[in-house]
Amino acid sequence: MSIFDQLAEEKIRVALAKGQLSGLPGEGRPLEFDDDALVPAELRMSNRILRNAGYVPPAILELRELRALCEAIATGAGEGLSALSVRRMTSLLLRVEAAGLSHVASAILARLNARTQAPPAASEP
Repeated sequence: MSIFDQLAEEKIRVALAKGQLSGLPGEGRPLEFDDDALVPAELRMSNRILRNAGYVPPAILELRELRALCEAIATGAGEGLSALSVRRMTSLLLRVEAAGLSHVASAILARLNARTQAPPAASEP
C-alpha cells in the first residue's frame, strides 16, 4: 500500500470517527454505476445523449426478440414451430453474434436447452 493510500485511509477513519460521513445524500442506497470506461472518450457524450433520448441499439432489440422466441419455444407455444420461425431465430442469432454479443446469445440458448430437455423418466419398481 502506497503512502497516499495510507493517508487516504487515515483521513477516512478520522472522518468516520467524527461522524462526518453519515447523513450524506444517497446514504443506504446502492450506487448507480454509469460505467463507460470501455467506451472511447470521444463517443461517451454521444452515447449518453442517445441513451437519455430512449434510443435502443438494434442488437438489443434483436436480443429481446430472440429471448421472446426462445421463451415461446420453452413454454410450448412454439410446438408448431414453422420454417419461418426457425429462419428468424437463426437470423437473430447471427446478428446478435455479429454485434459482439455471442456470449449473451449462448447463454439464452443454453437456458432454452436446459428448459426443453425432458427430465429422465424415473423407473417404477
